Order: sequence, then structure tokens, then C-alpha cells
Amino acid sequence: MSDDKPMRVGVIGAGYWGEKLVRVFRALPGVEMRVACDSDAQRRAAIVDIDTENAVDALLRRDDVDAVLVATPPSSHYALARDVLAAGKHCWVEKPLAMRTAEAHELVEAARARRLTLFVDETFLYDPLIQEAKRWIDAERLGRLYHLTFERLGMGRIRRDSDVWWNSAPHDLSILRYLVPRPVEQVRLDGFSYLQPGIADIAVATITLADGVSAHIYVSWLSPVKAASIVVIGSKGMLQYEGRFGQRLLRYFDYELAEPSTVADNVVPIHTFDATETVTGGNEEPLARAAQAFVDSVRSGVPAPSAGEYSLQVVELLEAAAEARSRRG
Repeated sequence: MSDDKPMRVGVIGAGYWGEKLVRVFRALPGVEMRVACDSDAQRRAAIVDIDTENAVDALLRRDDVDAVLVATPPSSHYALARDVLAAGKHCWVEKPLAMRTAEAHELVEAARARRLTLFVDETFLYDPLIQEAKRWIDAERLGRLYHLTFERLGMGRIRRDSDVWWNSAPHDLSILRYLVPRPVEQVRLDGFSYLQPGIADIAVATITLADGVSAHIYVSWLSPVKAASIVVIGSKGMLQYEGRFGQRLLRYFDYELAEPSTVADNVVPIHTFDATETVTGGNEEPLARAAQAFVDSVRSGVPAPSAGEYSLQVVELLEAAAEARSRRG
């Protein structure tokens, strides 16, 4: 679409996250929030200054909507995104893109065939600190990569339609794909269901990438500690990322160990270990940056870091891990 015309946006789902999206997109230059759709009358009543619809079909028939934001539970993402694209509208989908790889492929191909933008809200890819971490890794500041650890923990928003793996792990898998775009060789997933039968509220995954890089992902809806953290370990440096809003930081550590083959004692000495650089997060809101990236992608036709064709890899890994867990049990 041309830059001189406002991009007109609608949202499906006016709940917790839908309200955030309305606020963020309203603030973007060159964007007009036109309509919010939700079957819940109370949610519709809470939306002010824009139209509301109670049926998705009514929103999709509107000629004054160029792009639609899907902010609904994961199990509904595929069907709604399919209908949005079929209506000829650009589509923003909350993570994950779909809950089956075949469905994600179908959405990517539908967007490509219609020359529409398909964007997945992998918000953390638009945090300047994550982007700086990628620059450090790509410049080999950490040396040869060894291992990545992800923790996403807290209490609250316990879902009933899908488990913690499908709800929380997409954030970390998207960051892993972005930071270390290497083929996955092996994945193991353990899930534990304490609150609801068959719906894991704690999950632990171990992933092996090409060239011996390993990753560990721990996600939990049952934790007294709130965390959204990443540690990346290389042969000559390490980094730490904290993603909680208001506490965001990126820290680099230099370290040097003695060569084990030269050590006579039972302990390998640590010659140096120092935090040599800390970058703190500013006032920018990663969600607002993601929204701007969506708008820019619609206008330019250039895929964003969380475009559907990239996020498809996240769905593949989510499903492969879930299948691996199922085969063991």
C-alpha cells in the first residue's frame, strides 16, 4: 500500500492483549484503528472511540480495514488468520502462528499467493537489547558458541486451551532461531501437569543445534520468581539478557580459563571473569516497535524478522518437541 494513505486496522479479540494492541496501534503515525471485534459484550463496551463488531465475518467484510490483528487464544489462530488472508487483508497473528506445522505452511503459502503480509507477534525480536545481542554473536564477540539457557517463569494467566509449552516457549524459540539460525538436530521435551490433567504447566526442553550448540528452555506458570532471562555462553565471552519490562538489561562477560590439559590439580583455574559492559533498556516499548515493524512490512513488502515464513520454523520446533514428548509417554 502507498505511504500517503493511512493504514486502516481492525482487531479480533478485545481481551487482555487485544486492548494493548489497540493502544499501541492507535499511537502509530499513519495508522487508523477502525474496529474491534469480540463476542463478549462487556469487552466491546470497554473499547471507546472506534467501531465494534460481535462477529468476525462482519469485520472481514468491511472495506475500510486493510489489516487485521488476531489477538485470540492459540487454538483459534490458524482458522482466523486463514479467513483474514482469504478476505484480502494483511494479518498480524499472536504467537504461535498455528498449532500444527501443516497449518502454518498453509498460512505462509496463502499470504505469498495473495501478496499479503503475514506477521507473528514475536515481540522480543524487536527489543533493541536482543538486536544488540545478535550483533555481538554475529561479530563473534563470544567466540565459538556453546550453550544458551532460557527461563520464562511466573504466576498468572494459566490457560485452559493449550499448555505452557505452546503459550510461553514460542517467545524463547523465536529468539533462539533469531540469535542462532542453525538447523536443529535433536529436541527433547518434558512436561508436567499439576493443575489440570493433560495440560502441562511446567515444561523443560533440551535442543541440540548444528555444530554442537545446545540450548535449554524452562517455562513455568507455577513459580514465585518472575523471569524472562537468557544466558549465552561462548568460548571467550558470555552474555546475560533480562527481558522483564522495567528491568531490561544486556550484560557482557569476559572470561578465561586455564587449558585443562595443563592443569595438574583437580580444579581448572579461572584466570579472569568480569562483567565488562552493561546496556540498559530505554523507554522504548518492544511491542510498539513490533507494531511499527508490521506497518513498515505492509508498506514495503519486505519481510520482518517475525514474518510468517520465519515463524514457521518456531511452529515446526514446537510440534517436533511435543511429538517427541508424546512418543516417550
